[in-house]
Amino acid sequence: MYAHIDVLGFIASVISFVLWWPQAALVWRCRQHGEQLRGVSTPSQVLLLMNACLWGAYAVGTGSLWVGAPGLVNGPLAIVTIVLLRRSRRLPEKARGSTADKVAR
Repeated sequence: MYAHIDVLGFIASVISFVLWWPQAALVWRCRQHGEQLRGVSTPSQVLLLMNACLWGAYAVGTGSLWVGAPGLVNGPLAIVTIVLLRRSRRLPEKARGSTADKVAR
């Protein structure tokens, strides 16, 4: 393979690595405050995870490292983001339930 093609693949991979970091950082910072995460879409994170898996499989099949490399970062980021989103969105429900229980007593 030509060196300029490898450089192109490297640059594309770096951009893909960085693409989801801001959203993952936001979810991490606001993980205890589900109301602040209303704009973060769980289905988009599931699609990101599926995309990472498919590109990873394609990279293995074709032997192209740079195609699958972003999935090594973005896949785990998507999993952590999905888990944190689900936890943070359950917290307000628990708090509301406990408040309602206290009022009912």
